[in-house]
Amino acid sequence: MSQITKNILMIKPSSFGFNNDTSGDNYFQKQINHLSQSEIRLKAVEEFENMCSILKKNGINIIVFENDENKKLTDDVFPNNWISFHGNKYVIHSMYAKSRRGEKNKSFIKTLSTHNFNYTLLNDYTNYELEDIFLEGTGSVVLDRVNKHAYCSISKRSSVDLFKLFCDDIGYKPISFKSYDSRGDLIYHTNVMMSIGDDFALVCFESINDKNEKILVKESLEKSGRKIVEITLNQVDSFAGNLIQLGDKKNKIIVVSELAYSSLNNHQKNILSAESKIVNIPIPTIQKCGGGSVRCMIAELI
Repeated sequence: MSQITKNILMIKPSSFGFNNDTSGDNYFQKQINHLSQSEIRLKAVEEFENMCSILKKNGINIIVFENDENKKLTDDVFPNNWISFHGNKYVIHSMYAKSRRGEKNKSFIKTLSTHNFNYTLLNDYTNYELEDIFLEGTGSVVLDRVNKHAYCSISKRSSVDLFKLFCDDIGYKPISFKSYDSRGDLIYHTNVMMSIGDDFALVCFESINDKNEKILVKESLEKSGRKIVEITLNQVDSFAGNLIQLGDKKNKIIVVSELAYSSLNNHQKNILSAESKIVNIPIPTIQKCGGGSVRCMIAELI
């Protein structure tokens, strides 16, 4: 299986806003007090549409869906937490915040078939929400699709047991560890400190305190044959870990937020741009209020 794809699913923000349910362990989230709720929503939509326009100009095929505004789904712009795609299969994930569980929309999956994307259900982990056991898609898990390795930073949003079940379901080797942010708290989603592309693996080793776990992750990434791009905790704070490579062998792009791009040094940019065009996109409202960045906004159709 290819590591990257030029086909993606994105959800236009229907009722974007600050979510108190998720702010407890997502230190990226900040209130925007100088704007009204309607102004915040408008800016989020503008940022989303600009991002779609930039990606399309760079050869990315985007399937865009939108929820009913009356559902009041403040975070539906981040679909990678509730669904992931694997070949011709898909998985529905168990989500931590009750306010986000309404994002799961099976009608979107059915509509994908009209765009010539046909998937069948591999597993639905929704029932684990009743047991307070969660694994939030490719937020919780970073996949090396070529070597069939899966990486997961364990937190209350990322259960080690459900991670192992997920890996059994998709046929991947599980590699779990704990990582910590610049404040010393558990990192809630693996994809804020790690990203794996076709030719690179970007990771914040500084966030992994346990020596053996750090060695395990480092050796596994090095054996993958990819160039290692190491980032710092300060760069994690700027969403540098939350980037994604898209495209195909002939035309690769690395999608990164403007804030994250500004935090990268020239050496890191040179490694990333060796085989790819770096596309940096301004999404300040979505990042600050929603606590997620460009990678979170993309569900790969792969």
